Amino acid sequence: MPLFPDVASAETRKKDSNFTHGDHRTQQSLARKQLIAQQRKSLPIAAVEKRLVDEVRKNDTLIIVGETGSGKTTQLPQFLFNAGYCADGKVIGITQPRRVAAVTVAKRVAEECNVNLGQKVGYSIRFEDETSSTTRIKYMTDGLLVREALLDPFLSRYSIIIVDEAHERTVHTDVLLGLLKNVQHARSQSMLKQQSFDRLNGKNPVISDKEVKNQGISGLKACQHAKCAPLKFVIMSASLDARGFSEYFGGAKAVHIQGRQYPVDILYTYHPEPDYLDATLITIFQIHLEGGPGDILAFLTGQEEIESVERLVHERARQLLASYLRVVKRSLLFLFTLLFPQSSK
Repeated sequence: MPLFPDVASAETRKKDSNFTHGDHRTQQSLARKQLIAQQRKSLPIAAVEKRLVDEVRKNDTLIIVGETGSGKTTQLPQFLFNAGYCADGKVIGITQPRRVAAVTVAKRVAEECNVNLGQKVGYSIRFEDETSSTTRIKYMTDGLLVREALLDPFLSRYSIIIVDEAHERTVHTDVLLGLLKNVQHARSQSMLKQQSFDRLNGKNPVISDKEVKNQGISGLKACQHAKCAPLKFVIMSASLDARGFSEYFGGAKAVHIQGRQYPVDILYTYHPEPDYLDATLITIFQIHLEGGPGDILAFLTGQEEIESVERLVHERARQLLASYLRVVKRSLLFLFTLLFPQSSK
């Protein structure tokens, strides 16, 4: 019998409680991993993993058109990583037109890979870098990759560059597409010269200043003594004019991914709306009052319009019944690029 039974029993209860909490956390973590695995398997892109990897292997430039929610942004980099495209320390780079997308997708992929953000999976945006020497899947804004190319014109760290949401045709995206076309050609030429000279006399090729000028890349000599493999280049979008992009990239092959995670109905207005903000507001309340349970996502052009509609929703909500007011008031959120990372989660 313990000398101090009350103290002993309290310590025993504390230990039991710690074990209980630990077991609960383990169960939650396991359940989360199982849920993520199920979600990944249910994505439409999961059914064509082998085909996509084969197409990337066969084609230096590939265009992928897939429905929103098909899983192309999160899954394709993982497919390519598993296929060995990050051997010898190479990196798979994925560009996004917006910072919020680059950050949130990187966090999701890190969770799916069961790694800490900044290790195997990371992101890099202006004024914020969450990568390390071990990062192999890197999400970034297209503007950041353009700036990176100024320091490393051959983008020698990368084995594959994936340009996502290419249909948006931002200035940075268009500049990046032209830049990558030149880089891809230059790396292929460098590789061919290297192989040719190696076969002849085992010496490195000498790249003339004239070739540098013709290529339009000031750092062409950077790969003279480095074995730069040809750059793989993937263009992705949900609504892309594949023909135009294919012609620009010399007849690049286009692959279409069919299917969504959920059915989508597209409804159009009968006539153009003179005030689309007011039309958005009316549509929000119409769906809220007449539709079933669920969420409403409204896309607007900028922060000012988002905040304006938010204010109007609150004002109109005061005219509704108390039950509707409670639902609207408690669930209204807004998201735009300038939000701090913690606020945008």
